[in-house]
Amino acid sequence: MASQTVKTYCRFCHAYCPMEAEVEDNRLLSVKPDTDNELYGGYTCVKGRQLPEQQYHPDRILTSLKKNPDGSRSDIGSAQALDEIADKLREIRDKYGPRAIASYNGTVSYQNSATHPVAKAWHEALGSPSYYTSITIDQPAKVGIGAARMGFWGAGNPTWTDCNVSLIIGSNTLVSHFSMPGAIPAFSPANALREGKKRGTKVICVDPRRSEVAARSDLHLQIKPGQDAVLLAGMIHIILKENLHDVDFCAQHTANLDTLKADLERFTPDYVAERTDLEKEDILAAARLFAAGPRGTASTGTGPEMGPHPNLIQHLVQTINAICGHHYRAGDKVRNAGVLSPPAPRMAQAFPPNPKWLEGVRSRVSDDIGEVTVLTANGPMKEMPTAILADEILMEGEGQIKALICVGGNPLLAWPGQEKAYKALKNLDLLVCIDYKLAATAELADYVIGAKLCLERDDLTVLTDIWYEEPYAHYTKAVLAAQDDVIEEWELFWELGKRLDLKMSIDQKHPLDMENKPSKYDVLSKMTTGSRVPIEEIYARDGGHIYDVPDIIAQEPDPATAGRMDLFPDGLAKELAAAARDADASLEQKGDYPYLLISRRMKNTFNSTGPELSALAAKGTTNPAYINPADLAELGVEDSDIIHIRSAWGQIPAVAQGSPDIKRGVVSMAHSWGGAPDGSTDDKVREIGATTNRLSNIRDNAEKYSGMARQSTGAVSSTNA
Repeated sequence: MASQTVKTYCRFCHAYCPMEAEVEDNRLLSVKPDTDNELYGGYTCVKGRQLPEQQYHPDRILTSLKKNPDGSRSDIGSAQALDEIADKLREIRDKYGPRAIASYNGTVSYQNSATHPVAKAWHEALGSPSYYTSITIDQPAKVGIGAARMGFWGAGNPTWTDCNVSLIIGSNTLVSHFSMPGAIPAFSPANALREGKKRGTKVICVDPRRSEVAARSDLHLQIKPGQDAVLLAGMIHIILKENLHDVDFCAQHTANLDTLKADLERFTPDYVAERTDLEKEDILAAARLFAAGPRGTASTGTGPEMGPHPNLIQHLVQTINAICGHHYRAGDKVRNAGVLSPPAPRMAQAFPPNPKWLEGVRSRVSDDIGEVTVLTANGPMKEMPTAILADEILMEGEGQIKALICVGGNPLLAWPGQEKAYKALKNLDLLVCIDYKLAATAELADYVIGAKLCLERDDLTVLTDIWYEEPYAHYTKAVLAAQDDVIEEWELFWELGKRLDLKMSIDQKHPLDMENKPSKYDVLSKMTTGSRVPIEEIYARDGGHIYDVPDIIAQEPDPATAGRMDLFPDGLAKELAAAARDADASLEQKGDYPYLLISRRMKNTFNSTGPELSALAAKGTTNPAYINPADLAELGVEDSDIIHIRSAWGQIPAVAQGSPDIKRGVVSMAHSWGGAPDGSTDDKVREIGATTNRLSNIRDNAEKYSGMARQSTGAVSSTNA
């Protein structure tokens, strides 16, 4: 049988690059960029080009595994495994209540378009609020808390294509392949940046290192780590002091501007320059450039979100957008309102704060922490903050979590406070992982369910729908028929729901057939009911496409629903005072810990996925500790030497790597590498890296509402091994 070429898209990460897969006799021969795609233009990254090796990797899990009493594992059919898991879940529910059953849906779970709606449907049917995702590990302020406290602008902010200026804070799209609207799009990002430059778009990048984006920016503010809130407060102070703000917009659509202005008086250019280790003139230039617009957007990446004061930073980001009037106005064309959701007006008006988004089930750890309404691709969705999940497992009493289903994640490497995370995972009565490989967390699991890989399943670009700059969508059918005993992540929840006699419903509106398993298409149809472009049309088309849909024009305000964005909500004064006090970005930074550790992304991995593939391993099998060469020289350390990095909470080995792009006094490392915290894998640091979360403490500097721990900009020391 001759080979055939099939159009599909990669799901290694969030970029969803279109590809052509060459298949013969149900075997994947190769993948290549889809050069016909009208949005991506043939772009793919190095990770996605490794799909053939990932598909047939010798360590791939092709059936389910069960841990035996002696710690060994035995193959078990998925049907039998699911039967046993359901029986154990029923026992736990009956004895401890539904709250004792939790799921953690990691970053990879977002790559399966049906996972989260079905997982949430399962939790709602079960009556368990213990639904956790990776989004609350690194960005809860951005996707939930900020809008709940301040309100939001209904028509949205200008996207990259419509921006004259983009303020990018701690984001490196050229490597991460992820950004929020207004920053460089993740879809062929280098080309998007080039085209933006041609249009005259100015880029202001705030980053402690000269990242790939920073190197191509018009103004790079190489800030001292942890001082992002101080810088933003200072820029807002300048804009208000020099009357560069949009006076009319602020008068009509914001509240408490004068109170904010008065409280920011302390953040003078001289003070901010001293605190941030920046030139005063650069701070002034950045504020003036951003305010001048006339169209612009400020946005953050995971860097500042994982560092000090993320709630405050997000509020200040929304504030600087608001006071400059950097929003779509009535009559403006909204670049893309999505094609996979029902048509809805974009109102050019402010919607007031919504405290209900921060109300709901409380954590047993603290009344200040509890359910957060997160704005997802599938609409607003309540979830519990992941930062407190380990405590919820370890804290005895009513509601203690006894069972955890881990989907598309590796919490042993991802959760803050690795020592506690390790203890918590081992404390569970039942740990279930669905994974394609025996990752560090799966090594601890009672059951591991073999997962289908992306080319073995249908998918739809639901996650990225509103991130595109054009009304684009792609439905890919399965390229390969799975030949082994593997299932999809959403199927795990459906199968357990059936065995537990649950009545599951997507969005509480669209019941799932719990007798006969629905097809993936059926599930996706329920998720996209009433979409601007019918799913049938997208399904029928071969490859991705920019659809000819009516323009979305921002509408005049509705007096019945219009409100004001609150620039100075309750608690902000306290947060600003804390930022002003936190001169060293870490209250623990003392003589014993003179360096600041910051997080980063790496081009050849997607968190803990990638190093097992040969072409990616050839680019590096560890997460080096990048340090300025002058600091290395002071330490008497050379490139590739093993060093010890210590914090007040723990220590890790690391492979030193000099980089002039790093500020002095800073260590830059990627997270989600390494192994267990018991020291058993430390001698393999060159092969598997090290886990930076061993250096953090879950309850250290925990943020209100989300419980976020400080996972970046922690105080550390670096010494010879």
